[in-house]
Amino acid sequence: MPGVDDKIALHQLHVDPTYKPVKQKKRYFSEETNQAIRDEVDELIKVGAIRELQFPESIANVVIFKKSNGKWRMCTDFTNLNKPALRITSLYHIWEG
Repeated sequence: MPGVDDKIALHQLHVDPTYKPVKQKKRYFSEETNQAIRDEVDELIKVGAIRELQFPESIANVVIFKKSNGKWRMCTDFTNLNKPALRITSLYHIWEG
C-alpha cells in the first residue's frame, strides 16, 4: 500500500506452479450496478489500493450488492483463484529449506 512501510505490511502470494491461470466467466450487471462498480474501482485506484493491468493472466469477478442504507458493498470472488495457493503445510517445507 502506498505510504505504508514494507516492514509493516507486505504480501506475497505463493502459488503452485503446476496450476494454470484462472479466468472466471464474465458476469453482466445492470447499468446502475456497473456505475457503482466503476465508482468503487476508480476510488480504489485513486487511493493506490489497486492498479490496472493490461493483460491479466487471472481474472476474478466482483460480487456487489446494495446495502439497506442504499450504499453499495463490493467484494472480489477469489474462489477459483485461491485453489493454486500453497497451503500452510506446504509453506513450512519451503521455509525449512
